[in-house]
Amino acid sequence: MLNSKALVLMIFFFCALIALLIVAVSWQLSARRKAQVAVTGGTEFRQLADEYRRLSELAVTAQEHTDLRLEEVTTKLGQLRAQLDSVQKILKEVE
Repeated sequence: MLNSKALVLMIFFFCALIALLIVAVSWQLSARRKAQVAVTGGTEFRQLADEYRRLSELAVTAQEHTDLRLEEVTTKLGQLRAQLDSVQKILKEVE
């Protein structure tokens, strides 16, 4: 049979081997989890970037429509001023 010193040494090495195995498995699980977070984070970032791009395009389109309407209003306002000037001129002539 084994003497007590050899038995203690075998138990120590067995515990050390189990500890190493636990550390290695934990390390691998941690690395896998980090990789999954990186992939998911990249996908979420792309989705957010696409959404912001779509919103900015909508804002640009809305601004272009606003510019066109403002141009139309400015033109009509100029026409109204011209008509008002002609009405004032007629009124002054009638006096």
